[in-house]
Amino acid sequence: MIKINLLGDALGQSGAKKGGDKATAEPVQVYTGEGGSRASLPIAGVVVGLVFAALGGVYYLWLNSEFTKAEKRRTELERDKKQYEPYIALEKKFREKKDALQKKEEVMTTLKRQQALPVHFLEELANSLPDDVWFKKISQKGAMITVEGEGRNFESINAFYGNLQSRTRWFKKINYPGAKRGTTGSFEFSISFELQNAV
Repeated sequence: MIKINLLGDALGQSGAKKGGDKATAEPVQVYTGEGGSRASLPIAGVVVGLVFAALGGVYYLWLNSEFTKAEKRRTELERDKKQYEPYIALEKKFREKKDALQKKEEVMTTLKRQQALPVHFLEELANSLPDDVWFKKISQKGAMITVEGEGRNFESINAFYGNLQSRTRWFKKINYPGAKRGTTGSFEFSISFELQNAV
């Protein structure tokens, strides 16, 4: 900004009167460069503040718009939920009935399998039995079966043990500690094994 000293003429005239050498006096011009930059700082601050205020206002309006949309969407979803609540309850009821029927079917299938198991077990056991071996007692504890019997010789009992081992579909964990001669001259034995549900 340029400042002009208007008093220069008066000072020049008074100086001319005193000095008498100069006929006319030139006006004095004073330049101050710092004043302009200092005056522009507050204006720049105001502009930056207005820009931030405008951005904040826009952001607030955007958030308000998004919140309004979310509230509207929530209201619509709640309305739809109330509309479909009877169908949801009906579907839940059908699902519970289906689960109950499925459990009943599984129980019936298991019972049927367990009823048929002794028949198949005795059939497999009889097919594994040599002619010279007979049973005296068969006991069951859980899935473990214990067979006590007699045989005419060791070979027949060992053949029965080998037949059980070959039928892996039905018998597993076969335990045969050995046979011993009984009081009647035959050989007594005890074989235990775990019965598999192969039906």
